[in-house]
Amino acid sequence: MKLPWQKWLFETLYKNRYFYRFASTVPFAGQWRTWQRLILSRLHGYKVLELGCGLGDLLADMVEAGYNCRAVEHSIEMVDAARSTLVERCQGEPTWVIQGQSQHLPFTDASFDSVVSTFPSEYICNPKTIAEVERILIPGGRLIVLVGAKLLSVNPIESFLLLIQMFFDGSAVFFRPGRERYRRFETSTDITTELVRDAEFGNHIPLEQYGLRRRCERVCHHQWEVYIIIGEK
Repeated sequence: MKLPWQKWLFETLYKNRYFYRFASTVPFAGQWRTWQRLILSRLHGYKVLELGCGLGDLLADMVEAGYNCRAVEHSIEMVDAARSTLVERCQGEPTWVIQGQSQHLPFTDASFDSVVSTFPSEYICNPKTIAEVERILIPGGRLIVLVGAKLLSVNPIESFLLLIQMFFDGSAVFFRPGRERYRRFETSTDITTELVRDAEFGNHIPLEQYGLRRRCERVCHHQWEVYIIIGEK
């Protein structure tokens, strides 16, 4: 969880697309987009909803990959930015980005195969959010949450970036894996994914309370680690 000053900093940056672009690029050594794209291989089905789409980059990626997507974003500034991204990349329709709240999703029951959220703020911990996600997911659908990531300190420059990252997302920087890990599969020669039992990351998301089965993954690269929670209906 973010500290109060981190919440204030995040919300301040979130109100300006240019500051947000800087904050999601420089402190993370340009890896933010790489981490976001890890979602693509985990999508289930065809219809996808993104919660908190930010600048709309992942949304455009998913539309480009052939998914039928919608997004709900609470910030007016980010709604405008995401719509602009769709137009600039010639993907989908600007109206696919809806201003709203995750606790009150404007969709009918069982209308999406997957719901995704990357680097979410505290809204993802709200029981009303998870209740709404469970409602709009089809049976067998899944919620995919990229809860955090961290750079691994391998040289002086990246060590400095790691310190900067602490100011933006301190909780993700110091995630620790659970007591038991099991190697599951390799996605490439330099990226592996591990299933994590008793994971500390993502345990604040009340999945089980709404009947979603929890799956915790740690995606490993020699430069970084990413933490993903999947809730299956």
